[in-house]
Amino acid sequence: MVTSKGVHTMANGKGAAGSRLGPRLWLAPAVIVTVVMAALAALYLGGTVNASKDLNDFPVAVINADTGATSASGQRIDVGKEIADSLRKGVDDDKFDLRFVSLATAKKDMGRGKLYGAIVLPSGLSEKLMTLTASAATGGAAEQPAVTVFTNPLANTSSASIVNSFASQALAEANQTVGKQLLTSAAQATEKAGSGSRSVSGTARIVLSEPMQVHVTPFKEVPDGSGGGLSAFYYALLLALAGFTGSLIATNLVDSQLGFTPSEIGPLYRMESHSGRSRLSTLALKWGLMTGIAVVVSTVYLGIADRIGMPLDHPGQLWLFSVLAITAVAVVAQAILALLGGLGMVVNLFLFIVLSIPSSGGTTPLEAMPPFVRFLSSFEPMHQIYLGTRSILYFGASWDAGLGRAVIASVIAVGLGLLVGALGTRAYDLKGLARKHTAAAAGQ
Repeated sequence: MVTSKGVHTMANGKGAAGSRLGPRLWLAPAVIVTVVMAALAALYLGGTVNASKDLNDFPVAVINADTGATSASGQRIDVGKEIADSLRKGVDDDKFDLRFVSLATAKKDMGRGKLYGAIVLPSGLSEKLMTLTASAATGGAAEQPAVTVFTNPLANTSSASIVNSFASQALAEANQTVGKQLLTSAAQATEKAGSGSRSVSGTARIVLSEPMQVHVTPFKEVPDGSGGGLSAFYYALLLALAGFTGSLIATNLVDSQLGFTPSEIGPLYRMESHSGRSRLSTLALKWGLMTGIAVVVSTVYLGIADRIGMPLDHPGQLWLFSVLAITAVAVVAQAILALLGGLGMVVNLFLFIVLSIPSSGGTTPLEAMPPFVRFLSSFEPMHQIYLGTRSILYFGASWDAGLGRAVIASVIAVGLGLLVGALGTRAYDLKGLARKHTAAAAGQ
């Protein structure tokens, strides 16, 4: 038998459920999802489709090893200096950071990932060009000098194409300028030789029109098993995901076990009795759990990398850094979740995924990204983790190749996460903001 009171209660229940299907229910998810996806599109597409237009201080070395030469008439010729000066004056300083250094310095900087490429003007450049010009007048054979362009795909895979494009264009202009000078000199030499003509044979003219060969080669070959130079980026992404995604999973499981949230498996719904733990002690428990998980996951990652044949010259350093990086991300992510609740998931998504991956510098050089993305890279965790991983995998675990910055940034992140998380949750506890339903809310 259903009493009028019972009928009234059911009616109220239906009315309450129906009222929750209004704009408040669908508006927030629609807005949040749209904003997140729009940010993803703007950063992922906007940061890659106009790389050539966004170039800023792209570091390339110019090595002028040419010692010059003296012609038969006593004229001093220094083609290397002419080309270097034309590059210094003709290249946009805002787009390219040309560094005029020695070959030894350039190799050192490329070995630390601080240069994306180098243009090497060889020591005998002027002398070989003079010999080539003389051969055009006499009909003899001579070797064309070669300018070497080093790329550095281990610093960034996409940087090689940018260096190749820049060097090809710059050296093509230099080739044309030098070629015109040599053709004039060859014609004068032909006339002095007594041929009565200032013309240069067709074959010689073709050779002298582009007298310098350009050889593009990697500074170091990308080793097998490194994904064409992308293994460092993907390994860094795995570390960030372990800290971020692991924190979300751990939070849900721990909160359900402690009776803060229900646990659902398929149709099964279960709500554990409330544990009564404070916010601070719960956060400390999650921190400790994720630190242990960081050790386990880092070991698993290393084992899988070794199993699939990824080059691991410094496995110990990689394991230690992996534990530190995962722990740093987890400490910050857990602190944000503890302080912001459900909103913390969105904040973490932006911090560790939406803003972090485009600003990592792992797929596209930061010098080819928009200014806002370069700004993000100064503090976003993915870039710091990538620098550390790249240094260990490609550059001998050198502290100067980014490992030092990555370690320091991770330690700072752990310290800030612990400090802010502990102080914030402690303040909540002191104010009596416990994670449970109030009596009033339970009776409604």
